Amino acid sequence: MKREEMSDYQFTAALDESLTDFITHPGHFVDDIRFVHSLFVYPLVTTSEKFTLSIQDKTVLPVFTSAEALTAFKKQVATPLTYVNQSFVSVVNDLLDQEIDAIAFNIQPAGQDANNATMLPREHLVTFINRYITILNKLSENEDGTTEDQANYFLIPAFVRTTDDDHVSRTFATLAKPDGESLIPVFTTITSFAKWYDHPEFGPIFRKNKGSVLAWQLKDLMHPSVGENDLSGVAGIAIDPFEMASYEASILLWKDIASD
Repeated sequence: MKREEMSDYQFTAALDESLTDFITHPGHFVDDIRFVHSLFVYPLVTTSEKFTLSIQDKTVLPVFTSAEALTAFKKQVATPLTYVNQSFVSVVNDLLDQEIDAIAFNIQPAGQDANNATMLPREHLVTFINRYITILNKLSENEDGTTEDQANYFLIPAFVRTTDDDHVSRTFATLAKPDGESLIPVFTTITSFAKWYDHPEFGPIFRKNKGSVLAWQLKDLMHPSVGENDLSGVAGIAIDPFEMASYEASILLWKDIASD
């Protein structure tokens, strides 16, 4: 007699969309961090029985972000299972508490692929998540809108070089003032940063040259605790330049930034 399935779960389109973008654009900072943010905001669908699969010689914990993927999965799995919503943190704890190699998003037992199917391996998971959660936590301190520019954290596009003797030097992406002086663009939100990062004039060359995104306060930009920042020829910063009514309104010159 076939067991009646429990259906105490729901899907969130925003989570599935962010997962698909993350898979489609590997190494894309904005898609990566939006995916991580979604993982902590929206629940996944998984099994209450902690059901695992063996795929490509790996033991994986299946989770789902779309009804289509779950429907296909059910057709291939004879084991009666109870499907529930579960937080990503709880899923990660299950992975770390057991001998599980990866979290499998929308993976099918027979190995069919889809644009929202991928695996996050155990050995990279914590490092990947912690990198972006650290940045998100810093940006969240800006959200009440009461902090001064000097106390805010900014996303700053940079080019970091480390020499053989571990010396760190940094240069920065710049925008030009109307008079020809250069400014470093800095951003208080992911949405604001994405307008620069996804702009065809700035984003592609930044990614091609393996740019890094720093989550820093202005004091870190002006006086880094490690290594050196090359600010030669730079007159100041442009804060959220694509959000302002005019470019000039975003400009803050070094001489106008109060020293600590």
